Amino acid sequence: LIDSFPCHLHRCESSKHISAPHIYGAALEALELKQNSTLSFLNIGSGTGYLSAIVAKILGPKSLNFGIEIHQDVIDHCHSSLKAWSSSHGPTNAARSHPRIIRGNGLCISASVGESILGFDRIYIGAAIQRSNLLHISKLLSPGGILVGPVDDNLVKVIRNEEGKHDASLTTARRDNSSAESGNESDEEEGISDGFAVQVLSRVRFASLLRLPTFDTIIPAQAWSPEEHQYFPDAFQKASSEIMMCANSDYVQPLPPQPKPEERVNVSAVLPKSLWVEVLSFTHRRCK
Repeated sequence: LIDSFPCHLHRCESSKHISAPHIYGAALEALELKQNSTLSFLNIGSGTGYLSAIVAKILGPKSLNFGIEIHQDVIDHCHSSLKAWSSSHGPTNAARSHPRIIRGNGLCISASVGESILGFDRIYIGAAIQRSNLLHISKLLSPGGILVGPVDDNLVKVIRNEEGKHDASLTTARRDNSSAESGNESDEEEGISDGFAVQVLSRVRFASLLRLPTFDTIIPAQAWSPEEHQYFPDAFQKASSEIMMCANSDYVQPLPPQPKPEERVNVSAVLPKSLWVEVLSFTHRRCK
């Protein structure tokens, strides 16, 4: 899959660089990506956009794909490379899956605004972070989400457990790896807390994620529009289509079997269709 992308995505100079192919291979396997899905992906320290392009190709046009990069020259290089990549794959799904690259500090991503409120299904960190930063970034995961990235000198995999569930098998794997790699380290020493499971995948050496300059980094939520409707999850498409069809119907509906008189109304018809379009533009893609 990596060889299928044009070489201009990984030409490197000055602050532009990519990881070794085997690191990307290990990360892609650990992220457990689902082909042609609605998963949301966040690449912190996205660099040239090489990995983001691979993920976009796997997840397909109904996914969300964001990258955070602090260097403007790298972002410019990334946009140029992604544009060439999209053009080489035709004006169809590859163009729609185009990663959205945002200038920001990966250590200063706001968790209370925009797309971060509901979290991301998959997160990759492209530069080393300290254990003390791991919990903050891990909280950007949605329940059941997976994070892969270098923490100090270890490539780790973090899973945010579903509510009320505990992944004992992964915690055991984390303890076994921790014992072999660096001694019996506790969850607190790993910079993580209850609700998350951590597994050490391998020893690695990455350049550190830049801490400066610090500024609030907001990842905007995807807004629905009639033009973007086809790229939203199937459940969202079904629910919004039903609202639109009902909005065109009469307010007073035919009498159903054994109804109460007050139940013979079509609530969707209370608002005109144009207002429903506006309402849906503020609705998150995970609503059903």
